[in-house]
Amino acid sequence: MKLYAYVKHHGTYPSILKFRFIRVSTLSNRIFPADTPCPLLLILFFCTIASGCAFVLVEDQLVSAKAGEQVTRVDGSCGETFPVREAKGAAAAPAELAPDSIAVLDWNIYKEQRLGWMDDFLRFSRGKDIIFLQEASLSDELLELLQREKLYWNLNSGFKYKGVETGVLVASRIDSLESCGLRYKEPVVGLPKTILINRYAIAGSAEELVVANVHGINITLGLDAYRAQFKALGDLLKNHSGPLIIGGDFNNWNDKRTAVIDLLVEDLSLTSMPFENGGRATFFGEPVDHILYRGLDPVSHMVHPVASSDHNPISVTFRLAQKMDSLQ
Repeated sequence: MKLYAYVKHHGTYPSILKFRFIRVSTLSNRIFPADTPCPLLLILFFCTIASGCAFVLVEDQLVSAKAGEQVTRVDGSCGETFPVREAKGAAAAPAELAPDSIAVLDWNIYKEQRLGWMDDFLRFSRGKDIIFLQEASLSDELLELLQREKLYWNLNSGFKYKGVETGVLVASRIDSLESCGLRYKEPVVGLPKTILINRYAIAGSAEELVVANVHGINITLGLDAYRAQFKALGDLLKNHSGPLIIGGDFNNWNDKRTAVIDLLVEDLSLTSMPFENGGRATFFGEPVDHILYRGLDPVSHMVHPVASSDHNPISVTFRLAQKMDSLQ
């Protein structure tokens, strides 16, 4: 009744119930206008479910394949901490990253909904050692590209839509030593955002590289869920003292969210890649795609303008920092 009285008197919804230019791409491919109220978005969401196009949460969330091999599905959820591995032994001979050149690509691929994404994926992923994708839908086309490029990959799926798993994906030229995922539900729409963590061997070093691909919680009326997602990531990685890369679409579209990222940077002794010339996707004027790192020296970095997604891919080439490289 209070809400009804407010709307009747003011002719609009309270500002707390409005979202400006929110793209709910899982429900529609449109950009909602500035005065679209939150209740309408919820109505559209439940109407979508009622129409038979429901999202089905998946139990075996970690989907994986080694280059050209059969796809497997397991639970894959992380424990309380990402396990610390013992030093490499003589019997262990995993594939290894080159310490003087570790090329990383990060891209929110917009569920492969726009024309040209396959060409752009091939163009920017070739020559990259590790590829982070957010909003990756495990379509036949994406599976074909991953197989054609002989990539090792893991997908931490948040949900299925029309039978296709969607989440964050990490692909690489070599197989990871370990992989696990985190899931956190968006409070408003109830669909999970996911994080995927992989570990890789580095040639000539006792250290191992840990990478995390993050899709930050987006639609909330407060900060609690967003803060909890990044705190869980920090807690998971706190026992890893070696080189580290955290990348993805952080959805840090205001100062309070950016402060959460700043705290993660401080807690894990990270550095944020600046991308001085701009070009990254912005939301409310804030860049939301990031690459954070530790124990590595950046050699080059670039933003790649595209029309095939609402995010531009970003890439960085690293080399192992000297103090890490000297450890045996």
